[in-house]
Formats: sequence, C-alpha cells, structure tokens
Amino acid sequence: MEGTNQKRPNVFPTSVKTTETNAQTNIEALNQGQVPNNDPIGNSSNIADGEIAASEEMRRRTAEELQLRNHAMAQTAASKEAGNLARAELMKEMAQANPTPVPPIEVQQEVVDSAMSYEDMVRFQKYTEELEAKKKAEVQPPVQQPPVVPPTPPSSYGQSGILPPEKPKNVYIEQLSQPQYNSAFDVIPLPSQGKLYKNKKKNIKIAYMSTADENILTSPNLLNSGEFLEILINRKILDPEIRYRDLIEGDRNAIMLWLRATGYGNMYPITVEDKNGVPFETEVDLNEIKTIELNVEPDTNGHFYFKLPVSGIEVKFKLLTVGEADNIAERVEYEVDVLKIPINNTNTYTLAKQLVSVNDDTRDDTITSFSENMRVGDADALRKYINSINCGVDMTITVGTPGGESLTTFLPLNLKFFWPNLGL
Repeated sequence: MEGTNQKRPNVFPTSVKTTETNAQTNIEALNQGQVPNNDPIGNSSNIADGEIAASEEMRRRTAEELQLRNHAMAQTAASKEAGNLARAELMKEMAQANPTPVPPIEVQQEVVDSAMSYEDMVRFQKYTEELEAKKKAEVQPPVQQPPVVPPTPPSSYGQSGILPPEKPKNVYIEQLSQPQYNSAFDVIPLPSQGKLYKNKKKNIKIAYMSTADENILTSPNLLNSGEFLEILINRKILDPEIRYRDLIEGDRNAIMLWLRATGYGNMYPITVEDKNGVPFETEVDLNEIKTIELNVEPDTNGHFYFKLPVSGIEVKFKLLTVGEADNIAERVEYEVDVLKIPINNTNTYTLAKQLVSVNDDTRDDTITSFSENMRVGDADALRKYINSINCGVDMTITVGTPGGESLTTFLPLNLKFFWPNLGL
C-alpha cells in the first residue's frame, strides 16, 4: 500500500548465493561422474578428451577457491573475536588504572561490538602506549649514568697538560741565530773536555765577535726578549753538532768569558756593594778567572753513578744542559704565575730530569715517581753530590774595597758584559 512502510521479505537468493549453489551442484555432479546440467555440451557422448580435462581442472579450482574462502572467513571471525576480547580486557584495566570514569561492562561490550568513539579511541591508544613503555622499561633497565666526578685541580707535580704552551717559531730570530761560518774564529778547550756530549770533542770552534753582532744584538726588541745571549752564542759556535741549548752551564760560561775578553778586552768594569751595602766601582781581569775541568769521570754515555745512603738504591744521573734548565724554569714560572699553584716544584722537576735510571730501570714513569717520593735524606745527599761535580769557570771573585778591605763575591753578569758602551 502506498505510504505504508512495508518491508519486502528476502525470499530471492542473492547473486552470491546463486553462484555458491551452482558451484556446489557442479562439484557434486563432477564427483559422481556426471556432467552438470548447465554444461553447454550436455550429456553428449562426443566429448573430447581435452574438454573432459578442462572440466576436471575447473572443478578442482572451484573447490580450492571455496576452501580458501571458508578458511579466510573463519580466520577473520577468530581475529575479530580475539581483538574484541583483548580490547575488552584493556578496557577493564583502564577502569582500574585510570581515575577517569569508565562506562559499565555492558556499555563497554556494546562499544566492543560497535565502533569506538573518538574520545575512547584516544584514551585507548594512550593507554596501550603507556603499557608498551612500561613493558620496555621492565625488560631494559634504565642506563645508569656514571657519577659526576669533579675536575681535579692542577696538582703540584706529574700532571700532563700543565706544561707551558710552546713558543711560536720566529723565523727572523732563527735566521739571526745561524752560525757565521765565514767569520774569523779560534779553537778553545771545553771545561767538560767533551765527555758529556755525543761527539766527545774536547775543543770547539768559536768565531770572534764582530760589528755585525753588535749592530744586530743592540736592537731593543732583542735585548728585551731575553734571547740575545742564545742568539749570540748560536752565531758564534761553528760546530754544527752543538747549539746553545745543548751546552752544559759550565761550558756555556767559558764561551761567554772568551767572547767578552776577545771582543772588548780582558778588563771588565763592575759595580758591587761593600759589607755596609754601599756600591762602588772596580775592575776584574777576566784572564784571571780560573777554568774548572770536569772533576768526576762519567761513563761512556756521560752519566754518573751514585748509591743513595738511606735506601741503598743505585741511581744514574746526568748534568743538565742549558736548554733543560731553561725548560724547568719556564714550567715552574707558568705553574706559579698562570696556574696559581702555590708550590714551587723546581727541586722535584730538576731531580726527575737529572735521573736517567733507578736500579737500572730507565722508564720515565719509574723515574718520575721516584723523584717525587724519594726519601729526604737520599734527595739531600744526591743534590750535594751533583753539585760537587763541577766544570766550567770559577765565578767567585775577590776585589778590594775603597776602605782597603777585600770582598769576595760572584762575578756579576749584565748587558754591559757584552755591550759596555750601552747607556744603561
């Protein structure tokens, strides 16, 4: 009737059901050895062998397709049921863990059977993410961060990294320091007799000071740099195997006196103070300065042996070169002035540099540790013995005072030692 909401009963089979029914009928007929009614060939007895094989193949494929479809539908139903159960279980857990009100179980079941709202989807996703994070945290414990160790302040000894920075090379100074091989020279004996150097040469060629040296070395920049003495002696030494920083102090002093005496004469004017602190002027004859030859015989390597009196340990040591002594002084100055270390480590650094073996152990670590932990009595005895090994020139002088008395002091060395005409 028009205007009445009537629903037609579903009595006609759908196309899917019709296809399934026909396929099933064909399968049963083929299983019984019959040809299906809808076979266009019918029950003709003139069926070729190829057509029979094609029909058999069609039956087999139809059966496989029905089997695969039924399996897929069963798997889909099982997955849906498992998903619904898992989601319902998570919804229950959410009701216990989340303070937000959760709908009753009946309502949850309706949500499970139907589509979830947007708000429930957000809550469900957030909850599952939290569960995953919790599981990962239980499986993988958090990484323990190493304890924060405060930086160790610069100690007084043995610390790498507290050395003064290397000085940048000055090409101009290096050029000035080249030996003047074309200059007139003389050969002078070394107080060490060369026993402390690798070449073992007893004598050394030294060029005379010239006007070129005076013109160069009176430059204010060079005088203020403190490098004028190293530049001068490097210019005058004509032995390519030895440079200023390779000399021991005694040989360096002997070369200085020879250059001064041959350059400006042997009389050296000085100013000293009497016992009351009153300054006066006098002269020293440099030719009267005594040379001290090496008084202790070293081994073939230029080293000396000593047995420490307290511990009985046997050590070998060497005399420091000018360069090694300068490096120690620069390091201590850097520590005190820049790093503000309140300890002067000159004695310890000097011992570490002088020692070459401890009970025949030549490792640097052994020597460094031993020089720091040496017994006081042993260190004092070793220093005294090293100081007793002398070579060079005797810088002790005796001069007469204006009052008619004699005064013993050390020969003062200043810029006027090489440049007496400077207006200082």
